[in-house]
Amino acid sequence: MTGDVIPEVVRQLITDRIDSIPELEAILLLRQYRTRLWSVEDAGKRLYVSPTVAAHVVGILTERGFFARIDEHYQYAPNSPELEAAVDLLAVTYSEHLIAVTNFIHAKPSASVRLFAQAFRLRKDK
Repeated sequence: MTGDVIPEVVRQLITDRIDSIPELEAILLLRQYRTRLWSVEDAGKRLYVSPTVAAHVVGILTERGFFARIDEHYQYAPNSPELEAAVDLLAVTYSEHLIAVTNFIHAKPSASVRLFAQAFRLRKDK
C-alpha cells in the first residue's frame, strides 16, 4: 500500500536522503519558514528534540543539500531545483498520507546497515 500513495520521487528522496522523522520534520519546518534563519536551539525547540539532536539533524541535512549554513544559523536552501520539487511533493504527500510516509521511513534500514551492505557489495564486485 505504501507504494500506491507515495510517489516514486518521494520514495527515492526518503531512501537517499532522509533517515528519520526528526530529519523529515526539520526539512518541512525550515521549508515552511524559508526566509528565516534558524539557530540549533530554536530548531530543537520547534522539533521537540535536544540541542544535540537538533545540531546533528541540521548538520546532516546541510551536508545532504537541504539547508545552507549562515554563520551559526541554518536556512532552507535546496541545492537544486529537482531537490526543491521533490521536497514540495514530499510536503504534500506527508500532509495527505502521514502514516504511510512515517511507516516508509521507519521501514528503512539504518544508515549503518546501509553502509555495511554497501561495503559488502564493493568487496563482492572485486
